[in-house]
Amino acid sequence: MDDFLQTVALLRARYQRPADFNLFSVLRSASDEVRLHSRYLAFLLDPKATHNKGTALLNLLLKRLGIQNFDSENAIVEVEYQNIDILVRNQSKQAVIIENKIYAGDQDEQLWRYHQRMQAEGYGEIWTTYLTLDGSEPSEQSRKSLPVVLLSYEAEIIAWLKDCIPLVAREPGVRESVFQYIELLQKLTSSDQGEIYMSKLKEQILLGENLFVIADINHAFKSVLVDLQLDIWERMTAYQGSHYPQLGKPENSATKEAISAYYKKAKNSKYIGLTFPFTFMNGGVYIELDHRLYVGYYCDGEQFPEDREQLLALSREIAPNTRNSGKMFWKYSTFNVNLHAPSNEDLALLRDPETRDSIAVNLIDDAHELWQRAHQQFA
Repeated sequence: MDDFLQTVALLRARYQRPADFNLFSVLRSASDEVRLHSRYLAFLLDPKATHNKGTALLNLLLKRLGIQNFDSENAIVEVEYQNIDILVRNQSKQAVIIENKIYAGDQDEQLWRYHQRMQAEGYGEIWTTYLTLDGSEPSEQSRKSLPVVLLSYEAEIIAWLKDCIPLVAREPGVRESVFQYIELLQKLTSSDQGEIYMSKLKEQILLGENLFVIADINHAFKSVLVDLQLDIWERMTAYQGSHYPQLGKPENSATKEAISAYYKKAKNSKYIGLTFPFTFMNGGVYIELDHRLYVGYYCDGEQFPEDREQLLALSREIAPNTRNSGKMFWKYSTFNVNLHAPSNEDLALLRDPETRDSIAVNLIDDAHELWQRAHQQFA
């Protein structure tokens, strides 16, 4: 066992190449769904864009999606049309909805509403697709009875981009951007290991009893992720109790059992966290996990419409230019760590106790700030 792990470490040191310069990473956060991923994908799909390939790139993706008889010659591609991440539509009243989810969660009836919206505009053929890093299913409350085409960056999008490369080979700027975007997606999906390194690693796994050891390591790795995440939640509750007792004892769904279920991908295990109900109005502040940690306001609009409207107004005051008027304010943690499928950089942060403490402190400070703003305005 020790010899095997030592050999793997040596292989990694020898063959795993460092990350190259990537313009996408320099200009935007790798998880920026709208300003990076949706815009770039829309650029490639748009027949009128300056990649000069007309409908060729769009047709490749439509074929991969299994969408036939779509009039791509008259296609219009838009980003954030009626809040739809990417919309491809034409004069024949056909529409392809691409809901792009890097780390954000589903909204109530989100996919269903988008489909109904396009139907109301007279579109007869509508394909609704759900794009995530790993091909995850949308929530039942988002899709309702709607048939949805699942897409993953790791499988379909990277494969589609590789198919695009020969078509854009004579467009050097576009070609290099596709190469760099593939590298970015491979990093996001933890599939960026070098071929030589992976080949050597597979050779070692097949030696002796190593193949059986790997199964044990996989179980241990998930257990370590559970422990690291649980430690962050426990640090949050300890810090909140000592620094902001006025928030009250939180409703805590981030138990060890819930975190274990999260990593096992059990049904309805995706959203866990801490909830701090207000004492002066309905609603409250929450810290939640949807692969990344984020903090925001909540209030049930059906039961408490007046309180929800007040919190929506406050949300618009906090971020008037970046939030849709129908959404409560929320924001990601300053530490943009992926707890679902952590990259090497994420793992380096997570194993450091001081960083885990900083993550916890940052989120509780943010939650207290939101609580305080609501208290000052409505108490």
